[in-house]
Amino acid sequence: MTATPSPGEPGSREAPIPRPAARAILVADRRVLLFSSVADDVPGLLWFMPGGGLERGESSEQALRRELREETGLDDFELGPCVWLRRHVWRWQGRWYDQRERYFLARAGSTEVDASGLESGEMQAIRGFRWWTAAEIAAATSETFVPRALARLLPPLLDGDVPAAPIDSGI
Repeated sequence: MTATPSPGEPGSREAPIPRPAARAILVADRRVLLFSSVADDVPGLLWFMPGGGLERGESSEQALRRELREETGLDDFELGPCVWLRRHVWRWQGRWYDQRERYFLARAGSTEVDASGLESGEMQAIRGFRWWTAAEIAAATSETFVPRALARLLPPLLDGDVPAAPIDSGI
């Protein structure tokens, strides 16, 4: 069995599809909401924040409000500033994407999540969700979080230290 080369690697004929995306650092009671999935190149579960790709003509904020309604059922949240930026090239359903993400701080009025609005592909990929504390993330050595530096990046936000301009969160 041969591995599929990444875009730009020898043997690859496919250029990644540019994909702007918005994600929410959705906080309630000093906990952040993360969804889990499995990925071929990651052992165990991969934990990531709600959000997704922008549709044609949408701003990041509009896309994020739509995605949060679809993925969490939540309408009761306060959308704050964009605090992190992330770029990641990844494969989904046989296609490569060059995703440029903007992470917005958001405060939820409820922790009741209704994920029934997920699209069929998302429903197959997502294994569950959980509200995590920063300490739990830091202690979860067998889990993979996106961004990878989440354990370091999250505590300042929870303490009210919001960067004046978005910072690169790394992969």
